Amino acid sequence: MKTLNILLLYLSFIICAFTKEVYYEAENGKLNGVTVYKDLSGYSGSGYVGRFETAGNSVSVTVEVSQTGMYDLSIIYCGNMGQKINILNVNGEGAGDITFPETTGFETLNVGAIYLKAGKNTIGITSSWGWMWVDAFVINDTPNAAKDVSSKLNPTLVNPKAIPAAKKLYDFLKSNYGKRILSGQVGAAGQAGDEGEEFKRIMNATGKKPAVWNMDFIFESNDCTWRPTNPDITEMAINWWKKYQGKGIMSAQWHWNIAGKTGNFAFYKKDTTFDLEKAVTEGTWEYEKIIKDIDRVSGLIKKLQAINMPLIWRPLHENNGDWFWWGNNPKACAKLWKILYERMVNYHGLNNLIWLWNGNNDEYTPIEYIDIIGVDIYANDHGPQTTAYNTHFDFYGGKKMVVLSENGRIPDIQQCVDQGAWWGYFQTWNSEFILQNSYHTDAQLKEYFNHKIVMNMDELPSFNVNSYDYQSSGSNENNNNNNNNNNNSDSAECFSIALGYPCCKGNDIVYTDDDGNWGVENNEWCGINDSEPSQAACWSQALGYPCCKSTSDVYYTDDDGNWGVENGNWCGL
Repeated sequence: MKTLNILLLYLSFIICAFTKEVYYEAENGKLNGVTVYKDLSGYSGSGYVGRFETAGNSVSVTVEVSQTGMYDLSIIYCGNMGQKINILNVNGEGAGDITFPETTGFETLNVGAIYLKAGKNTIGITSSWGWMWVDAFVINDTPNAAKDVSSKLNPTLVNPKAIPAAKKLYDFLKSNYGKRILSGQVGAAGQAGDEGEEFKRIMNATGKKPAVWNMDFIFESNDCTWRPTNPDITEMAINWWKKYQGKGIMSAQWHWNIAGKTGNFAFYKKDTTFDLEKAVTEGTWEYEKIIKDIDRVSGLIKKLQAINMPLIWRPLHENNGDWFWWGNNPKACAKLWKILYERMVNYHGLNNLIWLWNGNNDEYTPIEYIDIIGVDIYANDHGPQTTAYNTHFDFYGGKKMVVLSENGRIPDIQQCVDQGAWWGYFQTWNSEFILQNSYHTDAQLKEYFNHKIVMNMDELPSFNVNSYDYQSSGSNENNNNNNNNNNNSDSAECFSIALGYPCCKGNDIVYTDDDGNWGVENNEWCGINDSEPSQAACWSQALGYPCCKSTSDVYYTDDDGNWGVENGNWCGL
């Protein structure tokens, strides 16, 4: 839609030209366990606060805005005691962990957009690592324009030799990104397709099975003295794949146990003497050791490729922290990631992997080797974690899907929708995080898993395909050989067959994106052929935008008609 695209650019220019930054001085806020200081130079106002010596120490300020929306937030701070990670709070709820890089003086950190309601709001920092100085919180006085989360996504996987099943899974995730959030759950450590007490809790409370499952190669490195057998981890995964006929999504991480020349094997840095710097240096004993471990795990994953099973692969997870031996060293960790990719893909020919990066966003991040971005958040509430989402989404320029690769509490789904925090999926950690009512009540689980935006296992297509071509972005052309598990005669009728969805029998349009028009039948998304006229269509459909469903508020009027905004997207009235 040419007119609206020009309008969006014009509005963005107007917002940038007339937006003012409003400063809220930390020393004038509510202080808990922190003190006002004036010793350092370069601060604004009458001082700054610190030092956040104890977990839970905090500072918060009250801000007032005239409109509900997403507002850009910056924090002026000094990190002369080293890089720290502390918690951002908005209106009493955790909005995500914020990494404050080391500095020598006061600098401005652009946090990203936060959701504020018209009227008074509170913004604050709570100590996690602590040991820093906060000078001021700065927000724009007008809200941001609606964010487009899907149009810039990379059209293909980074591996040009990806098998059809991996390509279909990626297309499926991409086609749902920004309109559905997939459910996920982690089972017991070292298991695959585990349907133990975590899954029973979800089934009993919700009647649903999660769409995204999980396996962990925690016991599979060469140093491990025990690992599951009869069945082993790959046999478990194969049995799961066969049981559900390929209609499931498996993610995997590797808690990489390894020993140094002295001491025991472990994945926690404090428990092993293994040296990351030496591990990424060819010719060292450590380098040879990681290659042997990579080769062993590759041999296991190759068995999954043999049955067309794709895997969302998350090695070196949480590498922005300092608790794992591969963490808190961005340059070396990025080098290790590339070693993993080259060895697994180019040496072992593993083409069933979708590479998920879960860690540092900086100059060393190996972007060209990454398909999806994962964020791990263990919050004290069910907030949507919008700031964390926006921080990662913006770093990659909207080209990578962002998912909750681990979470403690499931974020409130409706708040995610309202605030535009379009996590591709959530994946709750095991044990108490899903089993105890203090984390999730039955009522909450039922609400989240049965929310219309959430997709569970019963809505998944089969990804067990032998041929598949990527669906072209913005095109409704069909590939008759994309999905050999579906009725081939349907593939000439509508675009959605290639994305794993059936064609609609009726014509009622409930959503439109770059792929085409979507309906819902039998509680499942289905594609509507453009050749079929729809009584439900409105004028904006022809311009590539959906009809407004739940709002009648006119946000803008042009020659095409009246425009509203729903779920962060333009819609026609």
